[in-house]
Amino acid sequence: MTISVKTLFAGAALISALALSAAVSAATIIVPFTSGPFSLNNPLGTLPATKMLKANTYDYTFTLVDPLGTSASTQVSAQLLAHSASTPELIQYSLYSGTPGSGTFLSQSSLDFSPTISFTPAAGDYYVEVNFIAASGEVAGGTLTAAVPEPASWAMMLVGFGALGVALRRRAAKTASVAA
Repeated sequence: MTISVKTLFAGAALISALALSAAVSAATIIVPFTSGPFSLNNPLGTLPATKMLKANTYDYTFTLVDPLGTSASTQVSAQLLAHSASTPELIQYSLYSGTPGSGTFLSQSSLDFSPTISFTPAAGDYYVEVNFIAASGEVAGGTLTAAVPEPASWAMMLVGFGALGVALRRRAAKTASVAA
């Protein structure tokens, strides 16, 4: 049994085409958080449901503008949709400031079902890059929150300033009575 040169060439061409198509199918997918840019005036963004493939890199972008609070957080989760049911899946991602491909690393999430990264916000561009998904076909979703101090935090701060004012007033009154 002999194999012709044409058959060998056709086989080599087929294998090369399959190898090239696998390499070409991997891509960096950039998806913006919707409703941006974000600030205290617009503090919440959502990540549009995105079906992820393991071969690709997924960068979810957002922009923060002034005025900003003292903290912000991102949360990303993944669900595997199979047979009309969804199951939570493990996911891990990193947070960067700047633009995809040239950003500065800020933090990495834990490997969890719905990990969160909290950070101190500054005006500028950011992106979340998914580092790990368990299986192709997972659907990612999530939120971005530019936190606004809660009313209880404001109340505690006002009580603290009031206590400082009372202490200073008493000190000034005590100093005045000693001087007289």
